Amino acid sequence: MSIERTHPLLAIAAVQQRPTNESSAQGTRKTSGVTLQSSDAQVKLSEAQTKLVQPSSQDINIQKVQKLKEAIAQGTLKMNSGKIADALLKEAAENFQYDKK
Repeated sequence: MSIERTHPLLAIAAVQQRPTNESSAQGTRKTSGVTLQSSDAQVKLSEAQTKLVQPSSQDINIQKVQKLKEAIAQGTLKMNSGKIADALLKEAAENFQYDKK
């Protein structure tokens, strides 16, 4: 079993209002997705962005999660603590090297 870092998708919570220059706000890029409006502000999401914001069952392997839940409940889940420790140390070393740059 491998450990992968996952990041939750953050939905668009609110639209911050700011003055816009109408000439520069004109379509520099054509979008055919969803249009969100909040008083004076208008946000257009492309189809690709709309798909990314939507939760998908493909993001999580439901069967694997269910097997893990069952193994935890039954007390039969076996963990390789050495492998976990090695992965944590490797990631910490990579982060340390990145911070030094």
